[in-house]
Amino acid sequence: MTSSQAARAQSTTERNEGGAQNQRYQDERTLVGLSINELQRDLQRVEDQARIAQHDANNSRQGAQQARNAVQQAQNQARQAQNQAQQAQNQAQQAQNQLQQAQNQAQQAQNEAQQANQRAQQALGQVHQAQNQVQQAQNEAQQANQRAQNAQERADQANQQAQQAEDQAQQAHNYAQQAQTDAGQIRVNARQHQWS
Repeated sequence: MTSSQAARAQSTTERNEGGAQNQRYQDERTLVGLSINELQRDLQRVEDQARIAQHDANNSRQGAQQARNAVQQAQNQARQAQNQAQQAQNQAQQAQNQLQQAQNQAQQAQNEAQQANQRAQQALGQVHQAQNQVQQAQNEAQQANQRAQNAQERADQANQQAQQAEDQAQQAHNYAQQAQTDAGQIRVNARQHQWS
C-alpha cells in the first residue's frame, strides 16, 4: 500500500469514527431532552399537588378559626351565665338575711306579747315557709352556678382543641408552601440544565 492510499484509508476511518461519535452525542442529547421533559411533567404534578395541599390547608385553617370563634362565643355566654347565677345566689343570700332578721323580730314579738302569740306563731310559720323557698332558690342558683362552671370548662377544652387544629392547619400550610417553593426551584434548575 502506498502512502497516499494509507492516508485515504486513515481519513475514511476518522470520518467514520467522527460520524459515530456525532451520532452518540445526538442520541445522548435526545435522551437528556426526554429525561428533562419527563422531569418537567413530574414537577408540574408536584406543583399541582402542592397548590391543592395549600388550598386544603387554607380551608382547614379557616375552619379552625371559625370553630375557635364559635368556642369563644360559647365561652363568653358561659361566663355571662355564671355571672348571672352568682348574682342570683347573692340576691338569695340577701333575701335569706332579711328573712332571718324578720324571724328574729317575730320571735321578739312573741316574747313581748303572749296575746299576740297566735298571730306571731302564724307569722313565724310564714317566715319559715318563705325561708324554705329562699333556701330552695339558693340551691337552684348554686346548681346553675355549677352548670355554668361545667360549661366554662367544656368551652375552655373546646378552645384548646380549636387552637390545636389551627396550629395543625398552619403547619400544613407551611409544608404546602415549602413544597411549592422546592418544586419551583427544581424547575429552574431543570431549565438551566436543559439550556446548558
